[in-house]
Amino acid sequence: MLSKQQLAILRSEPGTNRVAKAIALAGVTQVTVAEALGLPQPYVSDVARQRYKTITVENARKFAVFFGCSIEDLFPPGDGGKS
Repeated sequence: MLSKQQLAILRSEPGTNRVAKAIALAGVTQVTVAEALGLPQPYVSDVARQRYKTITVENARKFAVFFGCSIEDLFPPGDGGKS
């Protein structure tokens, strides 16, 4: 779970996918995250590396619960693909 200070840092991170930053701030490994979420580690890696344009709401919620933040903190609304 991220502290208030870590959440402030996360929220200041640009982009539309902050999973890699959350993992680094929490001081955990992708393996730890994958095991806690019941997801394959390669999937967590791909999400962190932004290899997917979208993920399911269910999986986004799993990440948010794990880090103790909102889905929007990890996946802020984008510009609708306009850039």
